[in-house]
Amino acid sequence: MRILARAIFLILFMVYGLWFMVPAAHAEGEFETDYSVNYSINGEGKTSVKQDIVLKNKTPNFYADRFELKIGSTQVSDVTASDNTGVLETEIKFEDNLTTIGVVFNQKVIGTGKTLQWTLTYTSSELATKNGQIWEVSIPRLARSTDIGKYDAQVVVPRTFGPKAFAVPTPQDEITTSKSQTYLFNKDQLLESGIAMSFGEKQVFSFKLNYFLENNNVTSQIKEITLPPDNNYQQIVLEKLEPEPLDVIVDDDDNFIARYKLPARGSLDIVAEGFVEVFHKPFRKINAELTTEEKSSYVQPQRYWETDNGFIKDKANELKTAEKIYEFVVNFLSYNQDRLNQPNIFRKGAQAAIDSPQDAVCMEFTDLFIAIARAAGIPAREVTGFAYTQNERLRPLSLALNEGDILHAWPQYWDDEKGWVQIDPTWGSTSGGLDFFNKLDFNHITFTQRGKSSTNPVPPGAFKRSAQTSQKTVFVEFAQDLPQATINPELSFDAPQKALSGIPTKVGASVKNSGSTTIYNQNLALATSILKSSGESNYEIKMLPPFAKRVFDFRLTNGNLLLKGNDTLVLSYAGSEISKPISIRPFYNLFFSGTFLVSIVSVFIIIFIGFLFYKKLRKKGKIGLPLTKSS
Repeated sequence: MRILARAIFLILFMVYGLWFMVPAAHAEGEFETDYSVNYSINGEGKTSVKQDIVLKNKTPNFYADRFELKIGSTQVSDVTASDNTGVLETEIKFEDNLTTIGVVFNQKVIGTGKTLQWTLTYTSSELATKNGQIWEVSIPRLARSTDIGKYDAQVVVPRTFGPKAFAVPTPQDEITTSKSQTYLFNKDQLLESGIAMSFGEKQVFSFKLNYFLENNNVTSQIKEITLPPDNNYQQIVLEKLEPEPLDVIVDDDDNFIARYKLPARGSLDIVAEGFVEVFHKPFRKINAELTTEEKSSYVQPQRYWETDNGFIKDKANELKTAEKIYEFVVNFLSYNQDRLNQPNIFRKGAQAAIDSPQDAVCMEFTDLFIAIARAAGIPAREVTGFAYTQNERLRPLSLALNEGDILHAWPQYWDDEKGWVQIDPTWGSTSGGLDFFNKLDFNHITFTQRGKSSTNPVPPGAFKRSAQTSQKTVFVEFAQDLPQATINPELSFDAPQKALSGIPTKVGASVKNSGSTTIYNQNLALATSILKSSGESNYEIKMLPPFAKRVFDFRLTNGNLLLKGNDTLVLSYAGSEISKPISIRPFYNLFFSGTFLVSIVSVFIIIFIGFLFYKKLRKKGKIGLPLTKSS
């Protein structure tokens, strides 16, 4: 009689992270399993999962009598299993944020090539979520195993989800009916990445940011705050900034910095309110290109980005590309949820992350990517901002700002075609391999971009009273639509009413953006009919944020010293223009002008008074000719 050895067939399947594991009683390769998996999502986002499974025995002496499925979620229900004999016994356990489904087979698959066909179904409320106006579907990556034969998956969503914004990977096929959209994927695709899909056209957030500035000096000081900037992934509509700043400048990392003048021993409360429209991929390229000098500055070592570390240099030489560096960081570091319970989450930096890879949060994932990328000659910088998440275990936030506000950090790298590209290795790791390299999502809002410095500027949420560090100052929520963005450039002149031919005339000009959105790549130009520019006739303004003001000087002249006439100065910018008449007089009018005559008379008076004073001193003997000695 043939002796049969008993084996338990165990499969671990983590939502947002899947892998296969078999116990010692069963050697890998002794069974082969084919899967046909259907994820059917209803209009409320609840997913019904049906797995049609064929288990094939590849040995004469082993059989499987039990199957286990582990799901990284406690939100699993309606578990059933069956084969051709009827219902299979199931056992469900919940512990450590895991659901374990055990299935006991009614029949044993004995003999080489024998198969067992059976079906497992359950429902989950974590695979599909609605964030604002966007539906997101996240299906875990399939781990490599020789036990897997065929694996096909289809995702079915209702038409009410809206148009597909993106799908990673690209589906093998798409089937659309009047009520549903079906997307088909195969084993090779699921081994490379999980399925990440978004449905909808846009995501819009509203924000309210509170700032507190204080000047403890005995003299007045200029203080600065950081406003959410425009970049390749987002458009800002800033509807309120009170009180109004002196100016809003754009720094070397394209941050929007509002400047205020505080009196001695003074303080100031500031409120910024507006909206941000977020895109999952670059919808524009704000920076046309980086110069060689700029690229060099973005590969330099900084605090927390120790590019001269031996391990980092070796990895840079080995990995070379941004995508491979991303994959390494995702797999090398492990997120430590326990650090979120600490009173202060200290930033450790890239080198410390290497020494303790099991103790990482978003800052370490970001810093290590940046350090290796820079060491590989890839310009990289850090983003800090707000990231919306419905599940902080799977998509955590861990950038604590004085306790009250919890933000997120993620890196950017430079691509000559796309510009600055944002990625999120933290969520790539914590979500079990979902692709946050080839696409981001609609839920990352940039507050600061830091490349020239690893620590400055500080983001909104960091401007608090010392006695109120736990007070929340960053408020972000979903909005229905983006308000109409306004462009309202205000132009002004500082020009004389008269000009003398042949003598350069200085004309001051300023432009202020009183609208709610940034004006891009427009020229401030001064046009004339008679007078000619002796310098710049127009100035390109790359970015003019809301509340920003720029001041420029123009110099006008005419070579004809005897020219007499009238001209009109026309200042234009972004479709707006103002004009001012100017009278041109011949050069010799200078000698008859009141200013000239007063100047001449003043000179003669000074000379005359000086002469009288000199005579008086000489008469008193205090000033005289030097004495000479005779022989």
